[in-house]
Amino acid sequence: MIKVRTRYFGKIRELLGVKTEEYNVKEGATLADLLLSYIPERHKEESKAWNETIFRTVKGERLLNKDGTPILKNYLILIDGKTSSLKQKLKEGNEIAVLPPFGGG
Repeated sequence: MIKVRTRYFGKIRELLGVKTEEYNVKEGATLADLLLSYIPERHKEESKAWNETIFRTVKGERLLNKDGTPILKNYLILIDGKTSSLKQKLKEGNEIAVLPPFGGG
């Protein structure tokens, strides 16, 4: 098992009621695994809202890319401050930030 830390911002922080969390994930787990399994498992009551807030859905079903990964809404997910693929494998000590869409102009 490896340990990673998640930091939540904006609406997601309000939804989950927590600012940061640590997760022990299996060796070889990806960012998608964290977002699709570990976080919803810990936050069972909020899992439906989590799914519909983070991912593009139609009638509650996640839309998928051609490679089978879910399509994110306008959320920005960073690993150690850098954008990354949902297929990226997590490493010991990674910090994952879940950032809401930014407005402006």
